[in-house]
Amino acid sequence: MSDQANDPKIDEARTCTDPKRLTLLAGSADPRVRAAAAANELTPARAIEELAFDEEWLVRAAAASNPATNEFWLGELVRDDDVRVRQQAAAHPGLSAKDLGRVTKDDDWRVRALVAGNAGAPEETLDRLSQDAHWQVRAGVAGNPIASMVLMRTLATDEDWRVRAQVAGNPSAPSEILAALALDGDEGVRVAAQRPAP
Repeated sequence: MSDQANDPKIDEARTCTDPKRLTLLAGSADPRVRAAAAANELTPARAIEELAFDEEWLVRAAAASNPATNEFWLGELVRDDDVRVRQQAAAHPGLSAKDLGRVTKDDDWRVRALVAGNAGAPEETLDRLSQDAHWQVRAGVAGNPIASMVLMRTLATDEDWRVRAQVAGNPSAPSEILAALALDGDEGVRVAAQRPAP
C-alpha cells in the first residue's frame, strides 16, 4: 500500500504545469491520479468538466475543491449524490449566490455548515443558516468573518456555548460583543472572548 501512496503519477498530476500532460493524466485509469489532476489549478477547463462527472466520488470532490473550477460546474457538483462532493462544493469561494442559497436546504448538516462558513455567502444565506436547528451550522455562521454585527449579536446569545465561542473567536467580532461574552456563563466562551487583540 505504501508503494501506491507514493505513486509518481499522483505526484506528477499534483505538480504538473503542462496542460497537455495534465489532460493525459486526467484520463488515467487510476482514480487517485485523476483526483490529483482534478485538484490541480492548471488542469484545462475541458478536462475539469469531464472530471466533474467522473464515476469516482473522490475525483468529483477534487474537482469541486479546485479554485479554478467554474461556477457552472460547481453548481452541478453541489447537487451531487455523494455528500463528500457536496461538502467540497459548498466550501468553494466561487459558488454562486444562487447555489449557496440552494445548499442551505441540503439534508446533510455538514454541507450546510460549510456554506455557513463560506466567505462568499450572501447575508440572506447567513441569516437563514443562523436559525438552523444544528448547532454546528449556526457555529459556522458565528465564526464567519463576513457575518453582520446583527447576526453576531444574535448568535452571541445562542443557547449552545459552542456557537457563542465561535462568535468570541470571530476576528470581526466587535469589542462590545466580546465584552459581553467575556462575562458569559461558560468558561470556554469567556476564554475565547479574552483573546489578545490582533
